[in-house]
Amino acid sequence: MVDVSKAQDGGILKKILTEGAGDTPSSGNEVKVHYTGRLLDGTVFDSSKDRDELFKFKVGTGQVIKGWDEGIVTMKRGETAVLTCKPEYAYGASGSPPKIPPNSTLEFEVEMHDFFGDDCSDDGGVSKNTTKEGSGLSNPREGSTVSVSWSMKHLDRDLETRSVKFILGDGAGEGVVPGVEKALLKMKKGESANVTVKSPYAYGDVGDAKLAVPGGADLVYNLTLEDFEQAKYKYEMSNAEKIEFAEKAKELGTEYFKAGKFDLALKKYKVITEYLEPEAEDFDDMPDSDDEDKDGEAEKSEEKDPEHERKSQLLQVASYSNQALCLLKLQDGINAFKACESALKLDPKNIKALFRRGQSAEMSQEWEDAIGHFKAVLEEDPKNTAAASKIKFCRNKVMSFKQAQKKKYANMFERTNFKEPEPIKDENKVKPDFSDDEEGEAIGSDEEKPQEMEV
Repeated sequence: MVDVSKAQDGGILKKILTEGAGDTPSSGNEVKVHYTGRLLDGTVFDSSKDRDELFKFKVGTGQVIKGWDEGIVTMKRGETAVLTCKPEYAYGASGSPPKIPPNSTLEFEVEMHDFFGDDCSDDGGVSKNTTKEGSGLSNPREGSTVSVSWSMKHLDRDLETRSVKFILGDGAGEGVVPGVEKALLKMKKGESANVTVKSPYAYGDVGDAKLAVPGGADLVYNLTLEDFEQAKYKYEMSNAEKIEFAEKAKELGTEYFKAGKFDLALKKYKVITEYLEPEAEDFDDMPDSDDEDKDGEAEKSEEKDPEHERKSQLLQVASYSNQALCLLKLQDGINAFKACESALKLDPKNIKALFRRGQSAEMSQEWEDAIGHFKAVLEEDPKNTAAASKIKFCRNKVMSFKQAQKKKYANMFERTNFKEPEPIKDENKVKPDFSDDEEGEAIGSDEEKPQEMEV
């Protein structure tokens, strides 16, 4: 038997019955095992085999007894072993009545069937296996400044070794793939891990010629979070810090937009409006505290700073308007329209938001609504040639649609080859006169007069 307890105090003794193969699970991995638990006199108190169902849990997270958290991580796939756990590594002085008496040493015969890395993307696209535990209780959150290093390989080829410092969430600007950022969000300072990043979270179907990464390649990173400076929550920021944060986000968003990275630009513009919401909203992400502290913070939030309010509104309007622009580039007219509406609530006469609202309606083929929105632009800026051009374009679309509808229904009636029945001839009856000029126009005609659509 081998002592596998971290403290090497004889608390967990392991005896291998069947050798396994490959690596062992890391803390945080989901494992699948069969087990049989016995008292030292041989009495079975529990068995997953009796239920004919593998037992699943996340090892090293406190979901099971300490003897399992420390003993299971020493087992390989296919291995069967007996773990003998002293009371302090099992159920302690209280036991687990009625089956497990107080201060019981327990034996578990465990079969390791499989284990999986910590799913960092919630869809299996990024899997993390910790090889070295980190320190502290917190993980970096988006906006934190992180210092990381890694070696990256595809199959058996080493492709990149690198150290980089960047803001978490802005890694694309530094050539950091999304999968690495997702893994870092679940790591602690000093932690090292093997991170498997599937193609959609790496370089996709295109690959990266510079790094010799082929299209569709899944990559493995030996990743270390060297250090990080935690980002502040917005309630921790002063007004000046919020404005500075928003201006940097806007600047980075513009860089992404100019580079054609519209999804990343959209993300940065959204951060601005999230952080510059009215102070009354700022307590949503605050940790619980006593009422007195909250009251004190609330009093501070009531103190209005006119200059901050002015800058904040300008940044929010620009952010919503730029969100709309990004969404238009991403062919999302519905959400682009919503972003424009948010901008116009703050600044009802903003030309860019008015114009992009018209573009949003145009994208949804709401031609008549679009005309109305572009007219609103001309009301504020009569010389806006782009809006006038858009009105003309949308008018033509309306006319084309109506003409197509008229032709469609005309053709439909022609295809039916409908003929009215021959009237019964009766020369004694007086024939009605339909020669009135007012009946000359076809019934149901939807022909529009040009002047009806003038600005």
